[in-house]
Amino acid sequence: MVAGSDAYLALPARKEGIVPGAANLRLPRFVGDRLARQLIMMERRLDCASAEGRLICDEVVAPDQVEVAVADAVARMTSSGVVSAAANRRAFRVAHEPLNLFRQYLAVYARDQAECHFSPALIANLEAHWRARMSNAYIDCPTDCA
Repeated sequence: MVAGSDAYLALPARKEGIVPGAANLRLPRFVGDRLARQLIMMERRLDCASAEGRLICDEVVAPDQVEVAVADAVARMTSSGVVSAAANRRAFRVAHEPLNLFRQYLAVYARDQAECHFSPALIANLEAHWRARMSNAYIDCPTDCA
């Protein structure tokens, strides 16, 4: 992943009342258990240019160099063909995340996510964030858009 030095990563899903996809399964492999728990459970923000951010970002560049760096990374990854790039990515995934482990995780994820979606707390969280976002939108809105 290529990121600008002014970029950051965050996982707001827990704050919203849902499970952040496969982050609970995959993130600890990249950043360790403690930092993964802080990112998921404690709303920690991860600056891409930090030592911890570089555990996830392959390359951190000046903001005005992101497009060039992305194009260069794509060219390097696909120089032997897209089929080879996909096959290598799949091989890495199988080596570090056996299919049965992924299936087990998704079974738990699907059940827990369904519980979250039917939770009154989720609806309250979404309504609170929606109201806050809408009130900020009206503040930021020019006078002729009301």
